[in-house]
Formats: sequence, C-alpha cells, structure tokens
Amino acid sequence: MEKIEKTEDFYLFIKEYTDQKTKYVFRGVKSIDYKLIPSIGRFKTNKPKEFTTADEKKMLSLFKQKAYPFLDKNVNDLELLAIAQHHGLPTRLLDWTWNPLVALYFAVRDEWKEHEIKKDSVVYVWKKNIKGQLDPTFDPFAIKDVKLFLPQHVSKRIIAQSGIFTIHPKPTEEFKNNGISKVIIKPTIRREIKRRLEKLGIHQGTMFPDLDGIATYVKWLQTNIH
Repeated sequence: MEKIEKTEDFYLFIKEYTDQKTKYVFRGVKSIDYKLIPSIGRFKTNKPKEFTTADEKKMLSLFKQKAYPFLDKNVNDLELLAIAQHHGLPTRLLDWTWNPLVALYFAVRDEWKEHEIKKDSVVYVWKKNIKGQLDPTFDPFAIKDVKLFLPQHVSKRIIAQSGIFTIHPKPTEEFKNNGISKVIIKPTIRREIKRRLEKLGIHQGTMFPDLDGIATYVKWLQTNIH
C-alpha cells in the first residue's frame, strides 16, 4: 500500500498490516520532510560548535542526575536512553512500534498550525532485516552498525506504544534500509483517521497513560484541538 487519502484506504492499511505474519515495525511522522534521523542528529545548541558524543553523554548524565528520584537505581545506559527519549530528550534512538495503528496515530496526532504549509504525513513501514535484541548489553556509544533492541518495560509509555528502538552509531545521518517503504497520508484525511483511531482506543490518553495524556485527550474530545 502506498497512500491513504480516503476512509477505505484507512481500513485497507489496517487489514494489510495486521493480517500478515511478516515482522514489520512502523514509524509515523507528521511531515514527509521528516527523515529517519535521530533527534540528537537534528539537535541544535546555543553554542557555536558541533554537538559531540561527549556532549551527548554529558546531557544523558545530567538527565540521570536530575531524574534520579523517578528512576530504577539499576537502570543501564540503554534503558536510560529509552526513558529519556520518551520524555523528550534528544537521543541517538529512533522510536518504532509493532502496532501499525500506533504509527498512524503519531503521523496524524499534531495539527498543522495556521502559518504552516500542510504537507503529506508518512508511516514508515520496515520489513525488518535486523534481528532485535531482547536483553542488550552493548555500549550505545560504541556501536559500529545500527542495532535494533526491545527495551525492558521501564516506562508505561513504551508499553502503551508497543515500542521498539533502533540505535544509531552516526545519528546525524539518515537511516536507509532496503526493507523500508512509505505509506503517504494526505492532509485531507488526517482528522478522519484521528477520529477513527479514537474509536479503536488509540488516542492521547492511552498512548501517554499519565495525567498529562489524559488532560490532552479530554481537551481534544471537547475542543478538537491538540
């Protein structure tokens, strides 16, 4: 499937990627301009110098220091990266999901602002050809190749979003793989998809199972504004 531009396409997408036994993972993004580049690779500092791996490690250490009361004391760097990623810290991880509906949700979740040009959204579909690791022990800052890992359930958000991650040795470079294809979502169908996903139990309140997520969900229900 290549495009979702009407309601029937939405259901065809669901059927195509839930009926098959092939091991796909999915990533939804708001704009077709958003490449498969980890957030740390797009991170800009207020300093006139390149952001280095040393800077990245320091930022993660600061996160661990300040988040210490909320963390399992035995959390390792990979688990810490996964937690930090889900709470908005730039990392060398890319989020993927086993659930195609979750990817659709993240593709259509955020509304286009009035000053923005409305563009196609995208679900990246990866017929994965890298074996995921269940209990990885590698140093995330010393890898030579892209790795796929399934995090321990260290965050309710990771559980709710059926999360899985790739980790990138060169996070400023776009991730390219011959198993990846795109499903384009036209701007005119975005709100319809979001409404139908809500009926299927995929919404801000379930994807972010905390008070912030519930509050945003209720606001959307009452105002249709995210």
